[in-house]
Amino acid sequence: MMNDTPEAALRSRIADLEQQLRLADEGTSRLAQRCLELEKQLQTFYATHPQKEMQADSPALVQPLLYFDAGFGFSQRDTVKAPDYEYDEMNGMVTATFELPEAAVNLRFDPGELPCCITNFVFSDDRILCRPVNGVPLHGDGILFLNDDPNLMLEGMNRFPAGMKLGVSYGYFPLEALAGDPLFAAVLEGVQYFQKTRVCEQKHLDQLEKTSSDQKQTIDALQKNISELHQANAELTARCEELRSELDKISTAPLRLDVPSALPTVPFPETAAQTPPAADRQPKTKLEHLGDEVLAELSKLMPQEK
Repeated sequence: MMNDTPEAALRSRIADLEQQLRLADEGTSRLAQRCLELEKQLQTFYATHPQKEMQADSPALVQPLLYFDAGFGFSQRDTVKAPDYEYDEMNGMVTATFELPEAAVNLRFDPGELPCCITNFVFSDDRILCRPVNGVPLHGDGILFLNDDPNLMLEGMNRFPAGMKLGVSYGYFPLEALAGDPLFAAVLEGVQYFQKTRVCEQKHLDQLEKTSSDQKQTIDALQKNISELHQANAELTARCEELRSELDKISTAPLRLDVPSALPTVPFPETAAQTPPAADRQPKTKLEHLGDEVLAELSKLMPQEK
């Protein structure tokens, strides 16, 4: 009996292990079946979205680039890669350091080529600020890029010298991994609608500001014309007052006739008629004859005293 007890216990233990093995085989079989189903789903997804498979297998599409403008605009050849680029897949943190090969007037930073969400953006130079070109600022410090080729303009300096080193760190979360999630798709659609609405409202606001600026310029021009007219009117009023004052002086001044002090005495016709030439005077010249004739005619025309 003592020998049978250990054997029975061993048989029981073997039976338990066999049962566990069968359960493990069943679990492994179900897991393998699930893996096959997921693989089929993944193949179906890649068949309908061929670019996704290419993006997932291309690390260059998620590598950051620094574009520099040396005075001729941005181009693909004027880019700088970070040799110390690191990406932590566990927490999504990216660190990189860029060195400018030549002086630049503008800088543009591309965190990758795919739609993504950027958080905790920090530069080694506090003077530099980033402005998203095609991204949507989120509450806090996040930036959501809904389209390919996300990029940010770096501002804060008029010129970036050659040899300048620029360190950057940020959280990088590509949206590709969430593309098949229905909830994320609904949220993404809402954000895209919000972005379109915001763009339309911004355009409308810019148009209103332009209209307001044009109206202000028109009002300023009209006010300038009114001011010039007021000044001209004041000058004309002052001139009218001067002329009126001169006219008043002329109208109130006494009338003066400048008569010569010595004038020849001319006898009135009556006197001449009453004083006929003496009978004993004989005219000697032709002028005297004419004078006598004139006096005689005048005496005839004058009324005779009674």
